[in-house]
Amino acid sequence: MSHRPGCTFGPGLYRILLSDGGRRFVETETQVEAVRRLLPAGAMLRVQRDGYCLDPPDADEATRGVIDGERFLNMPREQAMTELGISNEGDYARAYRAIEEAVLARDRAVAEGRDRASVVIKKHGQAVTDVRA
Repeated sequence: MSHRPGCTFGPGLYRILLSDGGRRFVETETQVEAVRRLLPAGAMLRVQRDGYCLDPPDADEATRGVIDGERFLNMPREQAMTELGISNEGDYARAYRAIEEAVLARDRAVAEGRDRASVVIKKHGQAVTDVRA
C-alpha cells in the first residue's frame, strides 16, 4: 500500500498511542500486533488507522449525510464540528467520546478475528435511510 498525498499520519498507515505519550507509526495490522505483543499490558492506549490512505475515496459520503468515524476522530476540532453540523463544544466532546468508543470496540472485535465493520456518523439535520456504499 502506498501513501497518498496528504496522508493523516505521514510516516505510517497506523499510529499507536502509548501511555507515556509516545507515538509509533507502522504500515500493517501485523506490525500493530507485533508492537502490542512487545509492550507491557496497558502501555498501548490506542491504535489509529489512517482511513484517508487505506480507504478508497468516498465521493458519495457527503451526499449520504454521513461521515466516517475514524476520519472524524482525526480532524481538527473546528473542521469536525463543521462536518457534523454542531456548534456546541459540549456536543462535540460527547460525540467525540462516543465515536472513539465505537471505533475502539470495532478494533477490539477485529483483533478477535471478526469482520471489520464501518463506523459512520449521521450529520446533524440530515435524514439518512441507507448508508451502504
